[in-house]
Formats: sequence, structure tokens, C-alpha cells
Amino acid sequence: MTRFSSPVSALVICMNEADMIGECLESVDFCAEIIVVDSGSTDSTLDVVNGYIAKGYPIRLFHNDWPGFPRQRQFALDQATQPWCLSIEADEAIDDVLRQSIMNVTQLGNDAFDGWYIRRRDKLKGYGYAHRWVLHNRLLRLFRRDKATMDLNLRVHESFEVPGETGTIENGVLLHRREMTIAEDLARANTYS
Repeated sequence: MTRFSSPVSALVICMNEADMIGECLESVDFCAEIIVVDSGSTDSTLDVVNGYIAKGYPIRLFHNDWPGFPRQRQFALDQATQPWCLSIEADEAIDDVLRQSIMNVTQLGNDAFDGWYIRRRDKLKGYGYAHRWVLHNRLLRLFRRDKATMDLNLRVHESFEVPGETGTIENGVLLHRREMTIAEDLARANTYS
């Protein structure tokens, strides 16, 4: 694998993710461009990101005051220059199998799909990652830059949308490293109900 060679812009929005963002950035080192949009971190997130820039990662770092999830994601998309975009959270990482799958999909020149769903495996504090046989979330995270849109009026469960055909990448997973106990996760879920 050649680092930074796939025609993909990774889109990362963050705030106070110093403990998480390093693994995220390392996992997308196949992308030709990494867009990081920080909304005012007060921890060492920017130091971590700048450390990766110093190592030669193709990171373009932006500050944008927090306008809400949909508008922040749209801002990140607006900065992208590559034909494909990968939306990834600072507390997520691409496993090696998914990395290869994304590289294959984006370099084949297949025009049949405008977007690809990716399976995500959650990790709960004290328990580890869900077993591979557990049904995982499927999220539209890989898409053509020029086809993607975002509903800017949504407040939760916002996601990029594409008008054309979509597929599912079956090999590999997006690892979601949640640093919450089950009780904290339930309390967070209750705020949405």
C-alpha cells in the first residue's frame, strides 16, 4: 500500500479529542487528503493534529465555530478536493481489511455507485468491541464528493445522502471507540428521547 495515494478526502470533525484522534488519523493514512475541522478544542487536540502534519500527513486543518453537526459536516465536505470522501469521527478508526476494501472501491473507476455503506462495530468501556457476529450499524460514509448532500435542518442522526445507487462494503469494519460505560451510554440515549 502506498501511503496517501487513494483519491479520497477523509472528513474529520472534532473538539477535545486529543485522546482519540491520533488513531483515527493513522487509520486513514491511505487517503490523499485529510480534512480536520476543529470547533475550538481546549485540550491538546490541535497539538496532536499538528504533530501528524509535521510527520507529513496530508492534513488540512480548519477552525469553524460549532454550527451543529450537519453544518459542520457540510463545511468539511466543502473543503474537500478528492473525488471520493470518507466521513469518519475522531473516535473511529478504519481496520486494515476495510482500508483495503476502500482502496479497491475508489481506485477501480467503477461509476455504478455514488456511495458505499460501511459496517461499524462499537466498543463499550470495560467490555471491548462487539463480537463480529453481532449485527452492526451500516452507515453511508464513503461517497462521491460531487454527489453528496446534507440535510442542514437535522439535529440528530444526520448523514450525507447521495442521489444514485449505493452499495455495501462487506469486508472490514469501522471501529467506534466509545469511552462510555453502559450507564453513561444509556443516559446519553435518554437525552434524545
